[in-house]
Amino acid sequence: MIYELRVYDLKPGTGPEYLALLMRTGMKALTSHLPMAGYWLTDTGALNRLYHLWIYESLEERAAARVGFVANRDWTEGFVPYGFPLIVAQRNMMMTRLQGSAALDAAEAGRKTQHPNDTVGPLFAPGLQSLTFGNEVQSDQPLVARWRVISGETPGETVTLWGGDPMATSQGATRHEILRPIAVSLLR
Repeated sequence: MIYELRVYDLKPGTGPEYLALLMRTGMKALTSHLPMAGYWLTDTGALNRLYHLWIYESLEERAAARVGFVANRDWTEGFVPYGFPLIVAQRNMMMTRLQGSAALDAAEAGRKTQHPNDTVGPLFAPGLQSLTFGNEVQSDQPLVARWRVISGETPGETVTLWGGDPMATSQGATRHEILRPIAVSLLR
């Protein structure tokens, strides 16, 4: 499996606006083509930053999914003209799994779940998680997943998603951010 962690930095104060727009007008098109495992907004660290995690069997599956996705007019005409102007920067990391959990296994199994656009439901799921960067991170909190970056920013770096107390997962981290999962995130 290939895990793609995408990072979008948004204009100040526009994180909730972008996510509300995505939930109302883009979620169905997005998940009709791409295998989403998680979607989060930062509460600490770089604010108005979105992380989203996609799980692919191979680079070939990723390429085929993205071809269908960019041809979807609901996405290119219904969401892109309104959502993309809020994005300041984008980057991604291709990662390989080092450790998992039952939650990650369930997200892998459900990665092709198609979510409808939702105009009335909650934007965020209850609870918080944390994301750490660094090869020496240690915590007694529940580990959701740990990956190694193989392409993109900082090849070789370890990225870890934690459950439990998000304030208790920063020991040894070079970067630590508290995340708020969106309501349709499989990893929450």
